[in-house]
Amino acid sequence: MAPLSRQNSLKDRLSNSSLTNLFKLNRKRSREEDVASTETSAVERSDSEDTKYDDEEPAHKAKRRRKSSAEKQKEDEHERELDAALPEELRKYRPRGFPLNLPPTDRPIRVYADGVFDLFHLGHMKQLEQCKKCFPNVTLICGVPSDEVTHRLKGLTVLTDQQRYETLRHCRWVDEVVEDAPWCVTPKFLEEHKIDYVAHDDLPYAAADSDDIYRPIKEMGKFIATQRTDGISTSDIITRIIRDYDKYLMRNFARGATRQELNVSWLKKNELDFKKHVRDFRSYFKKNQHNLNHASKDLYFEVRQMLLRKTLGKKVYSKLVGKEHPIKAIRGRSPASDFARTYTDHVPSTCEEDEEDHDAEEDNSEEDDENNEQDSSQKTKPSD
Repeated sequence: MAPLSRQNSLKDRLSNSSLTNLFKLNRKRSREEDVASTETSAVERSDSEDTKYDDEEPAHKAKRRRKSSAEKQKEDEHERELDAALPEELRKYRPRGFPLNLPPTDRPIRVYADGVFDLFHLGHMKQLEQCKKCFPNVTLICGVPSDEVTHRLKGLTVLTDQQRYETLRHCRWVDEVVEDAPWCVTPKFLEEHKIDYVAHDDLPYAAADSDDIYRPIKEMGKFIATQRTDGISTSDIITRIIRDYDKYLMRNFARGATRQELNVSWLKKNELDFKKHVRDFRSYFKKNQHNLNHASKDLYFEVRQMLLRKTLGKKVYSKLVGKEHPIKAIRGRSPASDFARTYTDHVPSTCEEDEEDHDAEEDNSEEDDENNEQDSSQKTKPSD
């Protein structure tokens, strides 16, 4: 039936249309036509949906708003009741929406904290410190899952499980370490290790079969809520390393690591070498430019000093400068001293020798001037 109808439509098109119109029928629609058609279909679809749910939607929304406000009041009342059953110093450790059992007073309190503890950092230390100090007499037990479980359920780790075990054993807050700990804590595990409380932050920790793996422990009243340290975590550290990947590669290459050890291609190694040469040239240029600026300042000062001393003389120049402002000069050989040696007929070896020689020359010149004046006066007297 379908092939016949298709043939009939084709015959109608050929009979009623010219050759040009026939080819225009198969042309692609313009963008404006597509937009117009989509807008029309969207409006029609929205109109049909509005007419379909016009009577149900307002009542449903109003019912949901009343339910949310009532639930919020009920939750606040429940929180106040749970806080009233605890001493004030223990209320901050209670998870929201769940009770907290009172601790035993006749024996040490065994608190369990589990985690991967990869790249052990300050956030881990502060969390374990909170666990250790939550009650007066606490024995802190840390559970660390193995590499097999961690890689399967969470992802790759930097440190091995043995390294993570030993890291926790060297932490001052930890008393015991449970190797190859289970990923989800169960009541049976708590009974085997005689654990009173499980400590973790209050955020839900989802797994494949549960929205929060700590929910059964919270319902038993054996969960202690700790606070996370903002701005630091294992994921943040790894992200920072990946972000500055080139810098850490260049750092390790400078320490003698090979590209085979770092799993870097030949092209990447040459790219990093080129960047290093550009950076070294830039720092060398900035350093020389800084020295050149200082040398030009010293050159200006020393030339000005030489000209003033020659023009004014030692006595006038010393009065002009004064004893409070000693004469500054460049010690040793420098571009300024070379310039002064070339253009002032002066060969300074050190600053003090330059000053002494220059003073001696000025004294000799002044004595010569006085002697010449006396000779001239003596010669003029007989003639008078």
